[in-house]
Amino acid sequence: MFDFLKKNKVKLPDDYKDLINEKDYATFLNSCLTVLKGLNLKVISSDNGDIVYENKDGEEAHYYLDNILRKYIQLPINERDEEVKRHFEKLQDKSDAYNYFFKDFDYAKQFLKVVIKPIEMLENYGEFVHRLDFPNLVTFLVFDFEEQFHYIKNDNASEWQVDEQDLFEIALDNLGNEEIEAKEYTFGDRFKVYILFSGDFSAPFTLLIDKYLEFSIGTYGTMLAIPTKGTVFMHPIETKEVLDLTEILHPEIEKFYHEDQGNISLDFYWFYQGQFYLFKKEYHDNQQVTINLPDKLERLYNER
Repeated sequence: MFDFLKKNKVKLPDDYKDLINEKDYATFLNSCLTVLKGLNLKVISSDNGDIVYENKDGEEAHYYLDNILRKYIQLPINERDEEVKRHFEKLQDKSDAYNYFFKDFDYAKQFLKVVIKPIEMLENYGEFVHRLDFPNLVTFLVFDFEEQFHYIKNDNASEWQVDEQDLFEIALDNLGNEEIEAKEYTFGDRFKVYILFSGDFSAPFTLLIDKYLEFSIGTYGTMLAIPTKGTVFMHPIETKEVLDLTEILHPEIEKFYHEDQGNISLDFYWFYQGQFYLFKKEYHDNQQVTINLPDKLERLYNER
């Protein structure tokens, strides 16, 4: 067993209790730490699904384990360690390439994309180039380079002397070149719902709804759910019965959120005239949750 684990009892993170038991999680974490030791990385801590390590510049850096854990548990036991090894080898330091990118914007801009993450994922998210498109979510500017996302810090981006709005426009233009699969389904025998599928980009692709996803916009806009980075539910709202659909979809949203990689949110959102709003939630003592319309959508209903 890796020395770090000998000195520190492994605690199963609350977010993973529905995915894996404590013993198997300890085995998984040991596999991760063994690979990192073989890559000569100094691990500082490994709590709550976040391995903190020292990079080659002597600074603290992070490996978040959510994605690799969800892959790990779906694989046969004899393939798991090899997948962990492949995962971390792929993530190894590319700082020389990134340093060059910050010196040559014309070359670097081809790799710009955006990703959407829960606002609580990074306590220091303000250090990175970001904007807030959805309530409770953060849109980050990243490099999509050699199968790895690199979050871009404000200090580094300032070297380009390019307006931040222009950076996001370029990144979204690049995102528009990604292949996204949209399938149409009917829920409750009356609600048309489009589901977007992709490995990494369904969630940020919603920012292009006006350009590429007009079919999902109804008379009253669009209801969206973004359980994971690769799966998005979109309903063109044509009636005043959209809350009925939230009840129908909620179990599906929870299933994707808890079982797929890159979970993002259990919330429902409303898109209308270029803005995203949150469907409100009311929590009750019996642990039941009531979902309510955004105030603006309720006013819109009342006006028509």
